[in-house]
Order: sequence, then structure tokens, then C-alpha cells
Amino acid sequence: MCAGPHPTDGGSDYGEVLAWVVDAIVDVIIARLGAAGPGERFILELRFTDGGYVDVDDLPESGRWVLRTVSALLAGDLADGVRSLTAAEQQFDITMRAETLADALIWLDFLLDVDLPDPPDVITA
Repeated sequence: MCAGPHPTDGGSDYGEVLAWVVDAIVDVIIARLGAAGPGERFILELRFTDGGYVDVDDLPESGRWVLRTVSALLAGDLADGVRSLTAAEQQFDITMRAETLADALIWLDFLLDVDLPDPPDVITA
């Protein structure tokens, strides 16, 4: 997945899979918390189990990438999110690709397991 060429155009499926996982993270956050309203924005904070803050700079590069990319997409900064996804696909070496995809999957798995009530259904016309 991280290095195998696509059978038809020589490209890799890595970018598509990573984009799907990141989009799923964003979708789960919005589904659980609701969309940010006018003048509102999401702020992602990481905490240890004892409640202390995690310094983002102490995260491995792959973890920082996931946090920053998801944050950009939640903030509606599609251009920054796309730049980040493109950089992950084109600039990361094979080890970094594997670590980034694994971190994104771990984040998604964690979010799916968080015990939060689902927001009320919103009717859109």
C-alpha cells in the first residue's frame, strides 16, 4: 500500500487511502459534535489520561501531521488540507508513510470508540 505502484497509471493508492482515513476522522468529529456554527471553530487538544496537556511538538512527526491536517480541514482550510495530503503522498519516505497511515487509523479507531452521545438530527432543506 505504501510503495506498490497502481496497475494502470504508475501512481500509488496511498494518497487516496490516507485522504479517506483523514476525511473519516473529520466526518466522525463533526457527526459526534455537530458542525461548527457561524463564528465558531474546532480546537483540538490532546490530553494524557491524567488530564494534562500533550505538547504537540512532542508527538512523532506522523502524529503532528494527522493533528495539523485534521485541524486544517475542520477549520475549513481545504487548501492547507490538500497541501498536507499531497506532501504526505509525495514527500514522505516509505517508513513515514506507514507511520502516518497507522497513526491516522489509530486516531479514527479511537474516535469511533469514544463514548459520546450522537448529536440530534438536523433537518436540512
